[in-house]
Amino acid sequence: MRALGFLLLSLGCWAQKIPRLRFTLPDSPALSFEDGEKPAAISHDPGSEQLYVGGRGAVHVLTFTEAEVNQTRVVLPAEEKALKDCKSQPGAQQAECENFIRVIQRLNSSSIIVCGTNAGSPRCWFLTNDMKLQQNKLGQLISINGENLSPAWPSQPAATIAVEGNLYSALSQQKSTIQRSYGPKKLLRTEDKWLANTEFISAALLPQKEKTLDEIFFFYNEVNKMAGLDEEPVKAQIGRVCKVDEGGKTLLVDSWSTFLKARLVCGHPADPQRFHRLRDAFVLSEGQQGGGMLYGIFSSAWGTTAICTYSMDRVNQIFRTSKLKGYSSVMPAHRPGTCVPYSSPNAPSKATLSIIKEYPEIEQVIYPEGQRPLYMLQTNDTYTQVVADRVLDASNASHTVLYLGTDKGKIHKVLQGEGQTVIIAEMSPFRREAPISGLILDASTGYLYASTEFEVTRLPLADCGQYRETCWKCVLARDPYCGWDLENKRCSAVFQEANATTSSFLQSLHPEAGDVCEGVADQVAQEALKKVSVDPTSYIYLPCPLRSHHAIYTWVKDGAKQYPCDMDGHSCTLRFGENAPMDQGVFKCTATEEGYKEEITVYKLTLNSATVPQLPLMMLFLTIAILLC
Repeated sequence: MRALGFLLLSLGCWAQKIPRLRFTLPDSPALSFEDGEKPAAISHDPGSEQLYVGGRGAVHVLTFTEAEVNQTRVVLPAEEKALKDCKSQPGAQQAECENFIRVIQRLNSSSIIVCGTNAGSPRCWFLTNDMKLQQNKLGQLISINGENLSPAWPSQPAATIAVEGNLYSALSQQKSTIQRSYGPKKLLRTEDKWLANTEFISAALLPQKEKTLDEIFFFYNEVNKMAGLDEEPVKAQIGRVCKVDEGGKTLLVDSWSTFLKARLVCGHPADPQRFHRLRDAFVLSEGQQGGGMLYGIFSSAWGTTAICTYSMDRVNQIFRTSKLKGYSSVMPAHRPGTCVPYSSPNAPSKATLSIIKEYPEIEQVIYPEGQRPLYMLQTNDTYTQVVADRVLDASNASHTVLYLGTDKGKIHKVLQGEGQTVIIAEMSPFRREAPISGLILDASTGYLYASTEFEVTRLPLADCGQYRETCWKCVLARDPYCGWDLENKRCSAVFQEANATTSSFLQSLHPEAGDVCEGVADQVAQEALKKVSVDPTSYIYLPCPLRSHHAIYTWVKDGAKQYPCDMDGHSCTLRFGENAPMDQGVFKCTATEEGYKEEITVYKLTLNSATVPQLPLMMLFLTIAILLC
């Protein structure tokens, strides 16, 4: 019994590391692109029904409805001179001598800046709300040099963010830079020696209670120059600057006066097998309250990925208190990197700026919460993108839901927090298998936008109809967006406004669901008895489709004898053979999860002596039909 208990515990732990449910979403509104279009940049205004997608020689403005997506194409080909110069260069990759749109950022309520590679000579234009490019009085397109705003080639990593009308660009070029590259504020950049061979991943604004303390973070990988033979050649870094930074007065006049950077590690300090390379990063902030959480996807040298979480309060504390790497003198009273207005009497002195200039890296390494990755998300899936949402459940308690894109075009919906990490569901919204290249979550409208190099789609955050029309199936989903509506007797979206009345919703996000649905009359359809008459010498198997991948499935004959089954990812299949001789009777397949038992399918098997030559074909059709239900 002890061995059996250990086996069941192991199976339970393994089950938690796979999605509980798997959905194919063929009806989600989506748009496909031609091969070679390769949409790379996507942008969305919160509360809008539109998505801006940057492709080859065009910006696609997509307007979504519940059933379809409409497209307006704003053409932006490469300029003739740039195209000619690109194609004349020796060894130039002709396929990259195009204008690939890499930057789409809203500057203000009426203008969006759009930057493209322009055949190796980056250029930027301005898009109005009526989906037209801005022109001057002579009817000519208004454009500016985009050398410091956009990468020159589609394969070059970059990260951009617009804050209060200013564009910040992090470019992974021959000389990597983090710049305030466009806008009314003074244009600033990093010193050449501060960054070396970087691969920029993303950028984020972290608002604070005091606006003058707002910070902008950049996440990137950097070549580890000091790596030994057994060490990682790449290290993940986090860099930050202050929004109020206006450069120094006597030193670093055109450079950041508040730039600091730190090493970011996904793993335990004592464990040599860490995840070093950053693949994506997302900051879920607390609005204007400061704080928030950083969620990062990291990969290891052996190709697996993991998710690590970091408290931004703790990150800020480390930036404020850590020693600076290589600096051994007494730290000045005004600590280097402190956010203060340029005109403040506490603005950094020349001595403070000289420290930043020579020692911009803090000494302390930043490790994740718990000093380890989220265990349940160390799966066989390779993650590529991450976004997060803060969700109110039926009792107005706050929960975190992660959406993780995979290299197979799937999206994992994950409940994370309070000591548990549960993969609620795996969604398959795309027709073609390709890595998820972009995710944008709009909590105000309740939608998730996702893209690959071939397709773009929109998915509802609260897709409660997937959990079927019974209380137990709704509650067992452990989806904080959804609860059992007692009045309407269906699984419905929980109100996301604080203090909203949700007393008529039944919900439990913990494994011990207990008697949440006790006394609720569910309209459960009784499984139809499938009668099968076969020859004793025939080869036959009975499928039982997996509805929840966290449940335990059993086959029972005539309510007494148990039969083993083969799990293949889609079905718990009863195969008759030497260990399970075929016998006639009533065979039921049931699923048990968190104390709830559900009958999945039932067969009445009769043996006869007649030969049934078409039986294998009949069973094949029967199996396919059942698996598709």
